[in-house]
Parts: sequence; C-alpha cells; structure tokens
Amino acid sequence: MSHNKSKFNIYDVFRDMEKFYGVLYMLLLGFLVFLGAKYVSTLDYNKLFSAPVVLSSDTNMRALLPVKKGTMTPPVDVIVYSTRSPDLVSKGKDIYNASCASCHGETGAGNGPAGTSLNPPPRNFIDPKAQVWKNGQTVSGMYVTLQEGIPNTGMASFSTLPPEDRFAVIQYVRNFNPLYPKDTPEELTQLDQKYSLATGVKAANQIPVQLAMDLLVLGNDTLKNDLGNILSKIKSEKSDTGAAIYKEIVTDENKALNSLASNMKWTESSAEFLNFLKTDPLDKGFKAGVFQLSQADAEKTWQYLKNLFSANRV
Repeated sequence: MSHNKSKFNIYDVFRDMEKFYGVLYMLLLGFLVFLGAKYVSTLDYNKLFSAPVVLSSDTNMRALLPVKKGTMTPPVDVIVYSTRSPDLVSKGKDIYNASCASCHGETGAGNGPAGTSLNPPPRNFIDPKAQVWKNGQTVSGMYVTLQEGIPNTGMASFSTLPPEDRFAVIQYVRNFNPLYPKDTPEELTQLDQKYSLATGVKAANQIPVQLAMDLLVLGNDTLKNDLGNILSKIKSEKSDTGAAIYKEIVTDENKALNSLASNMKWTESSAEFLNFLKTDPLDKGFKAGVFQLSQADAEKTWQYLKNLFSANRV
C-alpha cells in the first residue's frame, strides 16, 4: 500500500509541474505580445504605406514619393514616344498637374506658387525664348533634363518616373507652344543609346526622404536625443553668425537636422556642405533660397554646424 501511495504522489508532482510551465509559457507569450504591440504603436502607418500627392504651397515642398521597390522598366520605342499623340498628351497632363504645376504653373508660364522663391525661376514653357535652356528644347533635350535634373536650380531629377511617363510629360509641355524644335533621327538615336531605352533600365528603389528619416530616428534613440540637444542649442544661440544664417535658410528644423545626420559627407568641407544644401533642399527642410547662399555665409554656417555636431558626437 505504501508503494502505491508513493507512486501516486510522483504523478501528482509531474502534473503540478506541467501546470506550472503552462502558466509560465502563457505569461511569457503575453509579455512578448505586449512588447510587440508597444513597438507597433510607435509606427506611423500613414507614412509607411502612403504619401500625399500634393503638398500645400505653404510648406514649399515637393510631394513625397511612395515606397517602391526598384523594377526593370519596359522597353521604350523612342520614335513612337517622341511623336505626339492625344493619349500621350492626356497622360502627360495628369502627371504635369500633379508633379510640375506647383512650380511651372497650370498654364506653363512658370508662375506656380511653389516657384516664387526659386532662383533661377521655374521654366516658362509658353515662351521658350524667355530663358536659356541648358539641355535644349527638343524632346531628347527635355528628356535629359527630366532624367538628370539641373544642378544648382530648383529643377530636381524625375528619374523615378518611368520613361514613358517622362515622354508623356514632355509631349504635354510641348503642347504649350507649337514652335518647339523637332529632333533629328541622330538625336533620338543618341538618347536611346545613352539611357538604354530600347532595352529597358533598372529603376532604383524609392523611399520618401521623410520616411527614411523617421525610420532612422525610430531605430536610434541616442541619435534622437543628440539631435534634440543640437536643436535646443541652435534655438538658444544668439550671437553666432553661422547659427543666425542657418535659422534663416531652414523651413523645417527637425527635418533639416535629420537630413544633415543622415549624410555626414557635408562635414568634409564647406563646398560639400553647399553641394548638400543645393541638392533637393525643399525635401531636406531647407528653403529654395539656399541657392543664393554666398560662399562666405556657407563657410560660417558649415563651421558652426560641424562644431555643433562634433560636440554632440553625431
């Protein structure tokens, strides 16, 4: 009898252990779910999966691009797309109104609300003789401008647009004035060869600058604290000329500092700093007026920011 009683007690112990580990497992699982929910609550899904198509003119910024994985673009027949067609013009009008009219104006006169502070001013498409065209007024010249942008101006690259969309925009723009020159067969051949349009090209991965900054800060609390300290010091600085100039050229303080922190190449020299400012300044939280920043003012601003970032070990 004593033997059976001992055996019964051992089984009870094992059953009690199973209950204990079962409860422990549920507690651990609940804790992990809590941590996951806490992390997810910090994410902004509006920024992760969508972006506004057009921003208000008050922000003086271009629309944010949607997140897109790079893909191979389909082959484009340059001869076909360099020839105007109603469908191409209609498609180009929609793209122009969404991405170009804010600077160049709805009528193409270069009088859009976001272009008022740009120097040089946005292109006037109605009067092609009003300004000098760096890449020319042919279809191939306009395509080069959309592909590469124009450095030291407000004209950014639109290389993220598919080639056929760029041709569509060009055909709509050429609709503003019937006197735009036509391309020679040789010019179209050179354009095709330069950008491999007939064979298709690999489009780069695309992510909005703001989202990249948000993810950077989200994953690095130390960086967030450092940038917060820098911002406080900039706001409290009253006597440094570089700080005063910096405050004058910034439209979004947080975005500007995140832009600087995301690419520290600007710390190498004042020339690199000026080049950094002149490349898509609106997307980085700076005014378009940075194009007018003198070398002397750039030097003072660069030295101030470099010392500030170095002191905070960013």
